[in-house]
Amino acid sequence: MLDICVPQLGEGLREVRIVELLRRSGDLVKRGDALYVIETDKSTVELESPDNGQLIEWRVAPGDVVPIGSRVAVLAGPNEKGRASAAIPVLIPPRTRAYARAKGISDAELEALPATSGKLLPADIDAHVAHRRGSADPTAGFVDRKLAPVQRSLVYRLRRSASVIIPGTIAIEIPWSCLIGEASDGAVSRPTPFQVFGHAVARVAKDHPRFRSTMLNDEVIREYEQVNVGFALARADNELIVAVVKNADGLTLAQFVRACAQQMRTALRAGDQTAEDTQILLTHLGEFDVVDAVPTLVAPASAVLFLGTPSGTNGRTRVVMTFDHRLINGASAARFLQALNARLARPVTGHHTGR
Repeated sequence: MLDICVPQLGEGLREVRIVELLRRSGDLVKRGDALYVIETDKSTVELESPDNGQLIEWRVAPGDVVPIGSRVAVLAGPNEKGRASAAIPVLIPPRTRAYARAKGISDAELEALPATSGKLLPADIDAHVAHRRGSADPTAGFVDRKLAPVQRSLVYRLRRSASVIIPGTIAIEIPWSCLIGEASDGAVSRPTPFQVFGHAVARVAKDHPRFRSTMLNDEVIREYEQVNVGFALARADNELIVAVVKNADGLTLAQFVRACAQQMRTALRAGDQTAEDTQILLTHLGEFDVVDAVPTLVAPASAVLFLGTPSGTNGRTRVVMTFDHRLINGASAARFLQALNARLARPVTGHHTGR
């Protein structure tokens, strides 16, 4: 058997994010075949099989952040085909998987844990966690907890963004009343102010090419024909994920509202939807009455906009945008916000399709 491990791809690189698995367990592969895709702090890279053989199992899953040198898969050589399949797999009940997630253990890590019987139980998870903590003094007055996989992935992306993005920030105030929409197209309820805001952002971005673009590196801009908008969502255990509405600029408000609801439900259930073609992120903390904030831009997006709650008696709210200064200059950002303000000044209806 041959362990396939994450190679050292550059000086100082400590960990990578698993983006995609290109082969399935049981597949026959040849030396040089692309096996999986990783994301480093500088680029996305396809990694190849180091030998001929059969892919027995993956030890990682998309979204995992793993150290350099970590075992990601097991490959059987030409004369070993199928040996690993003779082993009886350990049963992992749903309640054990849920318990493991609560303890910050990824599915890939879970599959590799030993069991005291043919079934992996919460007690086995506790034993693993205790072993991972080592011999820490239980009377020390603190507890070490490992970040959940979703949060580790976010931390990785934040660190990567901090190393490549040059942020700029700009803000305006708009009337809150311009975000109050009307129900239409048979909808039971009217769109929320945040949905009205997101739809207007997508429509304005269509006419501002830099806002439907991303930076491939410091020299290359990739401009997309469509606008893909991401909404920041909070899940349990302090997890932050993004739901993405693709081709948002081509949707009516009513269609946009339905797409938002669908994508948010899916993201809350299945996880983060951010992709390399997500250009704009939106965030709003209305339920907490937050009126002002400076949003953090996470690559590959070119801009993130924060919508505040109205404050005082003037019925106005703050819109704060952080943008990638490598791609967008201050004047371009100001023109974008000016156009956004003008668009929101129009009457808001669910069936509006005009530009």
